[in-house]
Amino acid sequence: MHVVMLEFEGILADTAPHRLASLRDALAVDALSLDDETWAEHCHGLAVEPAVLAARRALGADEDPTAVELARLRAERAFTLRIGRGLMMQPGGLALIQALRTQARLALVTRASRRTIDFVLTLANVADAFTCVVTADDSVEGKPSGEPYQLALDRLSRTAPVAPGDAIAFEDSRPGIRSARAAGVRTIAVGPLPVHHAMEADAYYPTLAGLSFDDMRALVRGGRS
Repeated sequence: MHVVMLEFEGILADTAPHRLASLRDALAVDALSLDDETWAEHCHGLAVEPAVLAARRALGADEDPTAVELARLRAERAFTLRIGRGLMMQPGGLALIQALRTQARLALVTRASRRTIDFVLTLANVADAFTCVVTADDSVEGKPSGEPYQLALDRLSRTAPVAPGDAIAFEDSRPGIRSARAAGVRTIAVGPLPVHHAMEADAYYPTLAGLSFDDMRALVRGGRS
């Protein structure tokens, strides 16, 4: 059976506006102004602490571990408050899960925390669709390292052997694309990525909305776009 791996943020849930606003507010306390271009080029797709560190470096701030940790805490707190007020799901994301859950083994490989994942997937009634979940809480190096995807492959292989060529990943960012490909997994980029980021994937779709079941099955079985 084929394996489909997905990033939660950007593929299933529209978290980018909340991540950007939360990080921007957290950095503003240190008089750092995060613009959209710096976010897209240096921060999008990273877990919170690496995103804070990348933003500070891009903005010319000192590498101060205490300042990074405080900004991380502020950003995580702000993000939790924002999604608690409501979170939009991405067009086509849940349809993808429903279409493929009986056709493939599904895994989440995400930069989000387990707490966030459990909260949103339970509300969306798809928590039981995934046979493997790797989150920011797992003790591996985060994306763009290949370790999160390798961990997912290892966990899935405990039930039945899974080779990287048996899997395909849906990702919304350059760190995510690089992570999947570092583990040898074919990758579909989805969403409003800069062109030079999307080109690193094996295929690209601006949105999952409107893809037919046959389209999705062709992707999983090795189709190209």
